[in-house]
Amino acid sequence: MEIIIYIFVSIAIISLQAMTPFVIRKSECFGVNVGERANRNAELTQLKKQYIGQVVLWTSLVAIIGIAFIQGFHSSENIQAGIFIASMFGQLIVSFIIYYRFHQTTLQWKKEKIESGEISTNSIIMVDTSFHRRKMVISYTWFIVPLLLFIITLAITAVFYPSAPETWITHFDMNGVSTNTVQKSPRIALLFPMLQLGMIGLFMFINYVIARSKQTVENENPTDSLKRNMLFRQISSKAMLIMCMIMVIDFLVMQVVILLALSAEIMMITMIISVILILLGTVLLAVKVGQGGSRLKFANEPDGVNKPIRDDDVFWKAGVIYFNRNDPALFVEKRFGIGWTINTARPVAWLSFVFVIVVIIFISFLF
Repeated sequence: MEIIIYIFVSIAIISLQAMTPFVIRKSECFGVNVGERANRNAELTQLKKQYIGQVVLWTSLVAIIGIAFIQGFHSSENIQAGIFIASMFGQLIVSFIIYYRFHQTTLQWKKEKIESGEISTNSIIMVDTSFHRRKMVISYTWFIVPLLLFIITLAITAVFYPSAPETWITHFDMNGVSTNTVQKSPRIALLFPMLQLGMIGLFMFINYVIARSKQTVENENPTDSLKRNMLFRQISSKAMLIMCMIMVIDFLVMQVVILLALSAEIMMITMIISVILILLGTVLLAVKVGQGGSRLKFANEPDGVNKPIRDDDVFWKAGVIYFNRNDPALFVEKRFGIGWTINTARPVAWLSFVFVIVVIIFISFLF
């Protein structure tokens, strides 16, 4: 079972990393803004194909090494868990190293094209002043549904706690077999409900980030760029609510299993299904929608005119870290990947994420 889960997660990570150059904005290539027209250049297309080959090759090698180590330490669950996590990080680190090399190559390519006059740039930023007044995310009222599930979990806990087993499962292996238990107490009984509440708060915060993040309008095709961005936010907001529901239901099932002394295998199966649904949803969002709605189809496409592109690469460190003291925006779309990141030059943005981390740590220490 451990190997099956490991292989599935590895395939998901490798697939997401390999497809990234084709799901980011059409104007961006390896964290560099080259414009939609230039991004169709045969040289950049070839770079993307080379990136896919190298990512699949080297991250698969890391995954295979991980399988060998997991098999070699099959008698120690803790070591296996450590290898599992280390291998996941290893795959991400290797893919980033490969990405960074292609990022540097693309920067050099863009510099040469600017010098030859094939690409022109300007610092003008197109802004739609009515953008944030439009409805782009689901209403926070929808989060009443997971909140009701949280209340149901609390009610079930209150009803069945007196008759629940004196020992509660706190850990189980990949086969659903309990490996650690603790003495029953009200504090332990509230663990999963509090995790539910934490998840709901986190996804409400993500919904806020989606709504308030900086708009990105491409000079080459501003009308479609705005349409794509709005649809991207609407779809992403709905997807986040679905993911929130999946996780809240997962914790509800776990609580019922413990309270009624059901097989721990049910918890394992529920967790695996949740992970699979979330990973498949993430892949589907990337393939069908793309970053900023880049894969959504519209009738209008950039014409053959060589229009100036927005040149703000200087604010993107390695193409992934945004640092701009003159930009009041707290949240911006990622340059390489799906989702959002923070303006690291804004202390308030850092504080918001630190707050989330502190809450998670507090819950972990409390329970």
